[in-house]
Amino acid sequence: MLNQRKYLSKFSSALVIAGSIVGLSATELYAADTVMPKANISQTQNNIAALLPGSMLSLQLESIPTSYQHAGQRYVITYRSRGVNGEPIVTSGYILLPKGQAPKQGWPVLAWAHGTTGVADTCAPSSDYAGGPVHSLQEVIDGALDSWLMRGYAVIATDYQGLGTPGMHPYMNAASQVYNVVDSVRALHSWKPKQFSKDWVVMGHSQGGAAAIAVAAQGQKDAPELNLKAAIALAPGGYQYEGIAEYVQTNPNPDTNVAAFFPIVLLGAAAADPSINVDQLVSPDMQSLLNQARKRCLSELQTELEQAPQPIFKKDADLKPLLSYLKRQSIEYMKPTVPLMFVQGTADHLVDHRGTQSYYQQVCKQKLPAVYHAIPNGDHRDALRHSPKYTAEFLKSLEHGSIAKACK
Repeated sequence: MLNQRKYLSKFSSALVIAGSIVGLSATELYAADTVMPKANISQTQNNIAALLPGSMLSLQLESIPTSYQHAGQRYVITYRSRGVNGEPIVTSGYILLPKGQAPKQGWPVLAWAHGTTGVADTCAPSSDYAGGPVHSLQEVIDGALDSWLMRGYAVIATDYQGLGTPGMHPYMNAASQVYNVVDSVRALHSWKPKQFSKDWVVMGHSQGGAAAIAVAAQGQKDAPELNLKAAIALAPGGYQYEGIAEYVQTNPNPDTNVAAFFPIVLLGAAAADPSINVDQLVSPDMQSLLNQARKRCLSELQTELEQAPQPIFKKDADLKPLLSYLKRQSIEYMKPTVPLMFVQGTADHLVDHRGTQSYYQQVCKQKLPAVYHAIPNGDHRDALRHSPKYTAEFLKSLEHGSIAKACK
């Protein structure tokens, strides 16, 4: 119940449009360090189109979790971003600032792209709470992000489109994830531009690893006013992304972890492309799980699912539109324009290390600057746990200009 109140408060806070609704000047709005007043939903949806992508809509100072030793401030925010088709949307997220004052040139920025949590509003990381459905994952994330605060980076973390804000979450949609990440960095600069450097790095895990790769390919073009320095992909999903649908189609009794994960894939595809009617594709048994995924997070689905639906799809289901859509989101079609680091566990049962390795080899063949770190016997979260060490090496290599020789 407490989390629901927090979500409603955040949602109400999103309904503030840069002074035109609440009567604040631009200076007052961007200087505000507390939650902004409520406004009418329909008025908000009609007015955000007039704002630039990255405009800050609301900002609320929050307590800092004890897992952060180097954080000076934490804010939950909403900002104007873009959806799957570039349409104006409200997106939420959170900011972490280092302790002390910003340096003269401003804090450099880490844009964090989180891994799979689900498609329900309660799965938004900015609304995490102790005992909540994303908390165990968020605790691991906290350790990784705190290392960036220690280095003097400000952290901006998007929830992605439709997580904790109006609309459905188009899970793994490459365009939407690029927009949400890039616009989150813009939101920092629209708030207090003198506190932040134009230099930024993107890092993501799992779903967010795919987002980081997409940003590496499109981020500098999308935001030429900013200086994207590099991208870090931790156990990135999305290699031959259509393969998960092909797997459950040919395996009538998939592993329960795969079965729990798959409705998120289906609902994300339907959110991005309404012509994909997933309710018409799945079996009656799968329909029940699909409905659960509309209101439950991945961790809950994995815990509660005792047996996979058999089968997943109806016998006569036409999967061509679904497979075509999933294929278009695959990371192998993305060509990074900035140095890229991979960290991948070899015993990861959620993201096959062979796919990450194959994409790394593809990047190297294109003579693009990239480095790969394998974690022997590492699981899916070990890429996060070990990232601070590899990140320190990567940033030093960036400073010395030696990344271009990293491919092996």
